[in-house]
Amino acid sequence: MKNKKWIVTFSIVLVVLLAGGSVFGYSQWQSAKKEERLNDAAKAWISAIEKQSFDKIPDLVTSDSLKASGYTEETVVEKYDAIYGGIGVSNMKIDYEISEDHTLSYTATFDTILGTISSIPYKTKLVEDGDTYKIDWTAELIFPGMLSDDKIRYTVDEAQRGSIIDRNGKPLAFNTTTYQAGVVPQNLGEGQARTSKIANIAKQLGISAEFIEEQLSQSWVQPDYFVPLKTLAYGTEATVIDGVSYQEVQTRAYPLADAAAQLTGYVGEVTAEDIEKDPTLQTGDIIGRSGLELTFNEELRGENGGEIYIETANGEKRATIQQVEKKDGQDIQVTVDAQIQQVAFDSLENAAGSTVVMEPKSGNLLALVSKPSFDPNLFVVGITQEQYDVYNNDENKPFISRFSTRYAPGSTFKPITASIGLEAGITTVDKTHKISGLQWQKDDSWGNYKISRVTETDVVNLETALVKSDNIYFAQEVLEMGEDTFREGLNKLTFGESYDLPLTMEPAQISNEKSFGSEILLADTAYGQGQLLMSPIQMAANYSVFANDGVLTYPKLLVDAESKTKEVFAKETVDTIKPMLTKVVTSSEGTANSLKGVGNLAAKTGTAELKGSQGERGVENSLIFAFDANDSSYLTVSIVENHREVEKTATELIKPVIQFLEQVQ
Repeated sequence: MKNKKWIVTFSIVLVVLLAGGSVFGYSQWQSAKKEERLNDAAKAWISAIEKQSFDKIPDLVTSDSLKASGYTEETVVEKYDAIYGGIGVSNMKIDYEISEDHTLSYTATFDTILGTISSIPYKTKLVEDGDTYKIDWTAELIFPGMLSDDKIRYTVDEAQRGSIIDRNGKPLAFNTTTYQAGVVPQNLGEGQARTSKIANIAKQLGISAEFIEEQLSQSWVQPDYFVPLKTLAYGTEATVIDGVSYQEVQTRAYPLADAAAQLTGYVGEVTAEDIEKDPTLQTGDIIGRSGLELTFNEELRGENGGEIYIETANGEKRATIQQVEKKDGQDIQVTVDAQIQQVAFDSLENAAGSTVVMEPKSGNLLALVSKPSFDPNLFVVGITQEQYDVYNNDENKPFISRFSTRYAPGSTFKPITASIGLEAGITTVDKTHKISGLQWQKDDSWGNYKISRVTETDVVNLETALVKSDNIYFAQEVLEMGEDTFREGLNKLTFGESYDLPLTMEPAQISNEKSFGSEILLADTAYGQGQLLMSPIQMAANYSVFANDGVLTYPKLLVDAESKTKEVFAKETVDTIKPMLTKVVTSSEGTANSLKGVGNLAAKTGTAELKGSQGERGVENSLIFAFDANDSSYLTVSIVENHREVEKTATELIKPVIQFLEQVQ
């Protein structure tokens, strides 16, 4: 009897324990589910704000809180879109936590049109709504301290774009004013008189009558309002046109215009695509589009200042959200001399080509000219399609930066080959070659390929070969030298190297492959053809060894950049070559004899022929490099494309540049 009683008692206790355990387990499960729902609600809210998926907000907040704040599902979405879009909110990052009393606290860091704003604190309640939790919404979740009928306002204090100035402080790109042409509708008259007046205005301004009518039909236009039609490019006069008025507006100016266009580049208004890439940009902002304006856009732009603040319904400032002092853009000073740049540009006349002027001791680039060119001032104000088509359809491609475009250097390269040969002990001053005729090939293994020269000389030494520019002599020398020795000498120069310049330029190359693969290509390379490619800038840098006792000076374009050099040839080697380069000018047989008397010059001319096959007469580019043989104060390289069509060589066209350099250096 006692055993049965014990069993009953034990069973009751067990049932009680099991029941208690189930209740405890269920409670734990309920608590975990609640925690999960709280976290889900918080994560959904944070995600919607971070990603600016404002269309999800109505499902994440309680309807009662929206109603209490005076918003509907539609208007709350519109409010977020307008405010966040208006001040350029992007890159939103949020850290959050949920307290035991279901309070969601979070801090937001994001970018606006004024820059980054950090750790803005938010706080709200997570309210149970059926089987989920939702946000107890107020306008303070847009910005802390904001009331339902408040607005967000901002002011922008625009930074002044920095100038691009030459070595002497003269502007190459700067801010100024120009004229904007427009009309006042009530001054146009009516009927046929109005039609005739608009037609004349369209003709004089280079726009269409349809465009004028479109501008006049805008919703904001009133009879006495000024309606802008066209902003005049810098330097354009505001001519008197019946019915047209003018007002001054800010613009970017390029005083050298086409003489430095590829160097300076130009600016333009941002597009929708620009704003999509960089939300801190706004419609109407100006950014660099090409050249130095693009390369140094961040430095030149500076940083806009301004204030983002909460404004009450009465138009009073409630609180400042963000305030930033503007930072005007930096000035960028380059080594270019505006006067030399202009003279070098003009001297090319109607030729397509490039002229580079450098100080061989410092590496300062004094002129970087590319021709034909374009007027960057037209692009600033909005170039017309007709004007753009003139440039774009020009077969000589005015948008190309020829000073950084690679060419075959032709015979201007022969002093390099001679120097490598001298240092290898293959070439000597007294050594001669007996050469017959104007064409030569090593043997029958060359097939139909022959190397040509211009002047027939039976016995040729190094000096004669440089003065008369004998291709055959240098081909024979390099074949005796061999590819390994020749390449070893070339590799002391800057082939394959990228220069520290704010310009886009492919490295100079010796050949397409690491080996020539044929004696013909080796021989052609000796006199600057084959697959050898160098830009005018690279030529100037590598040829600086002859003005610097064998030391190569790297080119530099920024005034505050450090000069960089490296030893390439021995001084004795250059002392041997340099007098021969002066005879290229002073000798009656010298290929640069037309420059005799201009200054104490050392020079080497060249012609690079571009042809498809042996025997075909191809397009010829004319080249020259010359430097001051007295104190190496300047070195210039110039190339004229297809010089036979221009009917002038680079040597003829460079003369005014050297005359000017002799005066100012």
